[in-house]
Amino acid sequence: MRKTTLVIGAARSGVAVTELLLDQEESVVLTDTRTSGIILKEFPQILDYEKRPFFESIFGMQPSLDILNIIDEVVVSPGVPLIIPIIKAAYEQGIPVIGEVEAAYRLTKTPFIAITGTNGKTTTTTLLGEIFKASGRGTYVVGNIGDPITKYIESSKEADVFVTEISSFQLETIQTFHPKAAAILNLTPDHLDRHLTMENYVKAKGRIFENQTEEDLLVLNADDDLVCRLGEQAISKKAYFSYLKPLDYGAWCQDGKLYVNNGEEIVFVCREDELGIIGPHNTMNALAALTLAYFSGVTIDVIVNVLKSFEGVEHRLEWVGCFSGVTYINDSKGTNTNATITALNAVETPIILLAGGYDKKEDYSDLMELVAKRVKRLIVLGVTANDLIKAAHQKGFTNIIKVENYEEAVAVAKAEAVVGDTVLLSPACASWDMFDNYEIRGKIFKELVTKNQ
Repeated sequence: MRKTTLVIGAARSGVAVTELLLDQEESVVLTDTRTSGIILKEFPQILDYEKRPFFESIFGMQPSLDILNIIDEVVVSPGVPLIIPIIKAAYEQGIPVIGEVEAAYRLTKTPFIAITGTNGKTTTTTLLGEIFKASGRGTYVVGNIGDPITKYIESSKEADVFVTEISSFQLETIQTFHPKAAAILNLTPDHLDRHLTMENYVKAKGRIFENQTEEDLLVLNADDDLVCRLGEQAISKKAYFSYLKPLDYGAWCQDGKLYVNNGEEIVFVCREDELGIIGPHNTMNALAALTLAYFSGVTIDVIVNVLKSFEGVEHRLEWVGCFSGVTYINDSKGTNTNATITALNAVETPIILLAGGYDKKEDYSDLMELVAKRVKRLIVLGVTANDLIKAAHQKGFTNIIKVENYEEAVAVAKAEAVVGDTVLLSPACASWDMFDNYEIRGKIFKELVTKNQ
């Protein structure tokens, strides 16, 4: 009997899952509350799905709960809250609810390396992917970083590897997902609008190792007590990385030099100032990628070559340019307070900070304490603008301008900046109040900065 799957959310992962399931000759119902006009503009291939005999779409509304009478399984996109009525009803009726990661995992024998954490995921995942590619192994860099895993299921081989950035939202909907190697980079408050409590958020992150065995590898940040405590629950073989101390099994930085210890010998890797990415936070990302690669069998010479040549990712402390003596940096991926704190600490010149966006229910106190010390002018916008102003005032910082959009924000920043300043976009918030994603936000910022230059 043909299996029928309800796919909730017609975004990148939902559309990719739909195509894969249709290719597997399964029946699919694709649903999204956005109108068909909006969806088809982004994903015109859905028009081709409509011609297939076992496809149905429900756009512009919530599907009736009655549809569950014909559904065998639900695949939910990561941005869809698990508390909406159709998903709650599916759980109550015992219908399996999974995400794109789980759906893809079930359909391939290609091993996974999975990376999670609050910050640094994209840089570490991209860097690790480059290391594996340089080692000669077929490598797919997928997941929360961009391309859905399902896009490559039919082309991947057992000898290849999926290097996967995985978010707390994606981990909520796994069942059998079993990465051969995994890493938890760090844990600080994020997405509390969805997880409600830090305990729930940490619990979701910990699911990355719940199906691992004693033969698998779990890489942990030795400098993060919360990560280490969470890792104690795992039965996996553990390796660590640290910026602060030497380790018995793992990689660390000491006196400006990177080392790795395999339990039998300590191997010098390279100097910190030879890394292609700069700043202590990026050294930590490099150490995490080094640990994952080395203990997965990649040779040191391959790792070192990539560590020296890799220059980072777009939208994360990305240098846009220097115009009229003013430096512009795009850190649109700074979607929580800790990411913005990291960005502020990475800039040594006077800062004009652009911040604000979608409300993830974060506490801005620590951020504003640093803003009061490091920022000469704060430009706020978006849903959280007033919350940021209030938090700044509580720390005695009042040099703030509130604007309505990015055109105004960049114009004000250009007018306020003098030679030697840095204009830093690091919102400390998600983009969803104004943009579909942080990539679009960063792209628009860069276009506005470089316009007429």
